[in-house]
Amino acid sequence: MIGRLFADSRGVSPAVTQALTIGISTVLVTGLLIGGGALVDGQTEDIAREGLIDIGSGVATDLVRLDQFNTSTLNADVEFRSRYPERVAGQQYRITLVPTSSQTKIYVNSTVEDYSTVVRFENQSRVCPGTADGGTVTVRFDTSSGAQCMEIED
Repeated sequence: MIGRLFADSRGVSPAVTQALTIGISTVLVTGLLIGGGALVDGQTEDIAREGLIDIGSGVATDLVRLDQFNTSTLNADVEFRSRYPERVAGQQYRITLVPTSSQTKIYVNSTVEDYSTVVRFENQSRVCPGTADGGTVTVRFDTSSGAQCMEIED
């Protein structure tokens, strides 16, 4: 009787087919989830970098516009206010103005992830170092404090 059970192969095929179907489906769904997650992560990083570049370029544009004034004859502060998003790709960021002898660098860094960008421009007027967070950013030529330089602030 027991020997006949081992020799009988009927009814095995549907069970093997079911197990193979479930196994292959599991592998395919897992692959789709992993691939889709990596695609979304890549797009989030691209969006963050493009957003930071846009913000840096906007601040540079305001500074260049301000630099076109004849600042040696100014007797009052001149400022531009620009509104930028509070967050880029769901993360806060910080704008840092770093003057050097020939160029000024604008660093726009995400405060959470390691996303950052640098925008450079050449300036005629003196630039003071400064930082600002997202939102409304003021670019000013400061004459009132005696610094006589372009600066940024929140």
